Amino acid sequence: MQRRVASLIVSILLAIGTGQLIGCSNSVKPPAKPVPLDPETELTYAPIENDTTTFRVRFYWNGSDRDGEVVRFYYAVDADTLKPIPEWRTTSAKDTTFLFLVDPILEIRGHVFMISAVDDKGYYDKTPARRFFSAKSAPPTSKIEKGPSAYNPLVGPNFTFEWSGIDPDGGETGGKAPVDSFEYQLLLLESFVQPGHPPLPTFDERDYVNIINRATGRTLPPPYDDWEWVGIRGLKNRFRNATPGGYVFAERAVDLAGATEKNLQFDRNIRHFTVSKRNPGPILTIFSSVLIQSLPPTSGPEDAPRKALQIFEGETISFAWSASAIAYGGEVVGYTFALDDTSSFPGLDFLRTGATFTPSQLPPGNHFLYVRATDDGGLVTNAVIPILIVHPSFKDPGAERAVLYVDDSLAPGNSTNRIGSYPSDVEESNWWIVALRGLGVPIKEWDTFEAGLDDVEGRKQPEPRHLADYTTVIWNVDFNNGDASPTGLWKTLVGGSYSELSGYLRAGGTLILTGFTLSSNTCKPTTTLYGNQSRGICLILAPGTPDYDLSYFPRIFMGVDGAIASGQGLRTLGARDFIAAYPTAAGIAAGYDTVFVDRGPLGSGAKWLTYPGSGELNSNSSPGLPQVDGWNMARSFGCEAQPAAVFRPENPSQPIAQVIYTYHGVRTGINEEGGASPREGRVVGIQTQAHSLGTNPGAGSFEPNGSIGRIVHLGFPLYFLRDPDALRILQTAFAYVNASPTLP
Repeated sequence: MQRRVASLIVSILLAIGTGQLIGCSNSVKPPAKPVPLDPETELTYAPIENDTTTFRVRFYWNGSDRDGEVVRFYYAVDADTLKPIPEWRTTSAKDTTFLFLVDPILEIRGHVFMISAVDDKGYYDKTPARRFFSAKSAPPTSKIEKGPSAYNPLVGPNFTFEWSGIDPDGGETGGKAPVDSFEYQLLLLESFVQPGHPPLPTFDERDYVNIINRATGRTLPPPYDDWEWVGIRGLKNRFRNATPGGYVFAERAVDLAGATEKNLQFDRNIRHFTVSKRNPGPILTIFSSVLIQSLPPTSGPEDAPRKALQIFEGETISFAWSASAIAYGGEVVGYTFALDDTSSFPGLDFLRTGATFTPSQLPPGNHFLYVRATDDGGLVTNAVIPILIVHPSFKDPGAERAVLYVDDSLAPGNSTNRIGSYPSDVEESNWWIVALRGLGVPIKEWDTFEAGLDDVEGRKQPEPRHLADYTTVIWNVDFNNGDASPTGLWKTLVGGSYSELSGYLRAGGTLILTGFTLSSNTCKPTTTLYGNQSRGICLILAPGTPDYDLSYFPRIFMGVDGAIASGQGLRTLGARDFIAAYPTAAGIAAGYDTVFVDRGPLGSGAKWLTYPGSGELNSNSSPGLPQVDGWNMARSFGCEAQPAAVFRPENPSQPIAQVIYTYHGVRTGINEEGGASPREGRVVGIQTQAHSLGTNPGAGSFEPNGSIGRIVHLGFPLYFLRDPDALRILQTAFAYVNASPTLP
């Protein structure tokens, strides 16, 4: 009974509960959806807050989302951070590098960077990660590489400037890097941009350097702030058709952060120059195998008239040329040339820098070599070289022996009058004419002083056309050689582009050279042999240097390596002491004997007065001749280790240059009580064999055609010797050169 009651109660309760659930089903609300969550953003690598860093900054970031996935990011820099976040730029990357600008003057500037993560539902971080910091840049440096030079050169209206720059912190890793952004000013002096505004001042280097360095902004400082810096990407700029006048050009580098170069320097960054109406073109310089120096350079389409280059027939002549447009920032792009006929100009070629002409291409007569250089702007320079090929008639079969005496000797100070023991020009010429008659051949005189009387350049040496008829030249020179009044010998050997005397010797002519200070008369500079007397020019001077090249005559025609000068003023130092030349064994074998200076006291009738009769003995007594050098012979002729193989002399078993005389002077001291002369035993006389120039060394034998004729060098003046001694030495020397195998 009790079990049935309990079962009934359970059934009733279940029925009641079920009814209640069914009756309330329409009034129960579903559970609320969860609120979406914004993603979070984190800067994982960035500058320290409010710190200073370089202008190149790397940022790393990350994002997270508790109810989704981060798919991209909004980011902003500086002023863009004020915009609504959805207007910022977007990226899916998690790192990047930014280049931040700096103040161009202070080279530092504050910056802010913000980044906000965005999730897959489009929600973004309302509190983006941010970083405040300052970026700093080291200023770049630059320099002008090409263009008009700094110190007011004259250029044409077309010119070019090139420059280069280095940014000390512009590389990817913060190191150095080239600059490719620059600014420049081209300022026309004493001009203005707008009427009524103050013109630029006249040029003063200090003032303009100051004005330009104060121009740290976009313009020059007031009142010249009309003049703006011009920005340029690249390393050069060509200026065309510039208004003639004075200019100042300045350039400065600008780095990736906007920092500008400071402390601009004159020459390095600033140039002053003047523009003319004429475009000069490249500077063209021409060299030749027959020249001792380059021809005077030329510039522009019209060459200045040139004196004909006189060259003896029979030489193979090579020419070489080079041009430069660096004076105005240009670049040479090609050369061309023509001989005689300009209608046959070959095309321009940058490698066409020379030409060689054989004797068959240059017969006797007038010729013209035309050379042209062209730059990258089309400017042209033409050179016109007149050439006169002279036939050496002294080499014709059956040509008679004849002597040209070259009087290149005057009294001290280039005086034509007698001064003390030094004869007048007329006295010495008369003596030589008498002495030369004993040679038994026709004689003609060339006086360098008289030939140059109407020439502003002074003494005038004989040209090839004047030398062509003579088998021997006898040249007598004094010690007056100097920058203001060079001797004819110095002019013909090293004073110009072409050596007439060397050309004559290369054609096979012969020479007797005599006089004072032959060392200074044959080199440029005149001190070359004296300055290298202890170690020698072969050891000290490097081949190809100007001093080496312009000592060619002592090296290749004399075999001399150095010299001891005789220019002392006091007798205690050995001044004025040459009294005799002693023959060597080779000299005796060649027929020479001892020769003495004709000397004696006042009233003795001697040519050289040993004491002039007044003044202090140490300064004025003259027991012997002054200005007679003592030479040192080179260990190897021409500074060549195998001279016979190089120069191929007529007799390779003998030295090319043989010493025939040595120096003898009185002892030093007022009363000749001291030691031997500083030049005692040094060389004063040399015989040089006929030999080649050494331009084609190697196997082969002596070839008379194309070889230098025989030469005798006497480092003392024959006039002051006793007359019989002078005549003997002159006849012996002439007999030697007159038998040169280069003569017919």
